[in-house]
Amino acid sequence: MVVKLGLAMAIAVLALVALQIYSQTVMVEVVDTVDGGTVSLVRRAVERVPPGGLLVLYINSYGGYLASADSIAEILVSRNLECVVYVPPGGKALSAAALISIACGRIYMAPGSVIGAAKPYPDDPKTVNYVASRFKSLASRVFKNETVVGVVVRFVTDSLSLTDTEAEELGIARRVSSLDELLDDLKAPRPAEVFSKDIWDRILSIISDPLIYSIALTIGTFLIIAEVLVTGFQGYVIAGVLLLAAALYGMSLIPPDILVLALMVSSAILVLVEFLNPGIQGFGIAGMVLLALGIYMVLRGRPVPIGESVVVGVATALGVLGVFFGFIIYKATQAARLRKPRLVDVLLGAEGIAKTDIKPSTPGVVHVLGEDWSAYSLSGEIPAGSKVVVKEVRGLFLYVERKVEAS
Repeated sequence: MVVKLGLAMAIAVLALVALQIYSQTVMVEVVDTVDGGTVSLVRRAVERVPPGGLLVLYINSYGGYLASADSIAEILVSRNLECVVYVPPGGKALSAAALISIACGRIYMAPGSVIGAAKPYPDDPKTVNYVASRFKSLASRVFKNETVVGVVVRFVTDSLSLTDTEAEELGIARRVSSLDELLDDLKAPRPAEVFSKDIWDRILSIISDPLIYSIALTIGTFLIIAEVLVTGFQGYVIAGVLLLAAALYGMSLIPPDILVLALMVSSAILVLVEFLNPGIQGFGIAGMVLLALGIYMVLRGRPVPIGESVVVGVATALGVLGVFFGFIIYKATQAARLRKPRLVDVLLGAEGIAKTDIKPSTPGVVHVLGEDWSAYSLSGEIPAGSKVVVKEVRGLFLYVERKVEAS
């Protein structure tokens, strides 16, 4: 009996733990421009929502770029997870942020907040029609009332915006006084994790700026062309490819996996170049930096926390590689410090051919060490075609003697 009771209690505890794990609440703060960094932020947060968990989008944004909002909407819809939007007191979910809100589904608005005003810029008919259709499609998933869907479409066509009271009256949102009230209404636990933009997200936000990715695209193209035109490997092509990958990612044309692949491949090429041409060239160091950045992006995108063993393993591998390149640089530095022989020392005793007659008082031309030199004779006239030996070097003039052939 005691055993059965203990077993039942153990099962109950495990059930409670499982329930807690699978009902976690994850919150994402979308509080500035909706751009490539926001896409990365939302994707990272979505990966951490467990089955049965809740994603809360804390939105207070004027909007941003359509391509980024589209990407976020696709993430939210494809994952089919439970998602709610919370617009704080006096906050706003406008333009691209309104699109994200509709894609999420349930919307909660605090007093003084607004939603809507999603007319795109430039507002040419083709773009307006697309965005309106996008809003209509997403709204039809959430709101079964055609009148409500029509109001949502007017966010785009008429740049309509609604207060929290108006949105509630139309059935688009529900009014709450605070985030705690929202969670209590859903009977959801407080957020286990709160995601906001980190340094990498902010870098991606910069890359996704149209001016920045246009410049990156132009410079990357010029660098690749420069690599083709110059002799030998200069590394321009690596920088060019990375700039092009960053620009394409900023334009939402490639996923982050392709950017990581570009970093890893570029790292491997730079490391290989350093192996084949050891010395202080910087290729090995640049390759290690790109490798570390690529590993960081891979680990950062993991849906589960990074284990200590993984961190230790990666740190050890990078440390070993760093020591190896440090040894190469040390040896290259030692070689560079070796005293190089002077040109005078190399010329003394060198043999050559007289290309013209050479006299003691009239200089002629001799070919020594692959170059032509002006030379005087130290042993009478030396006819053209004779072999000579350099005995003295005075400035740019050589003083030679005719080489005596052994009989």
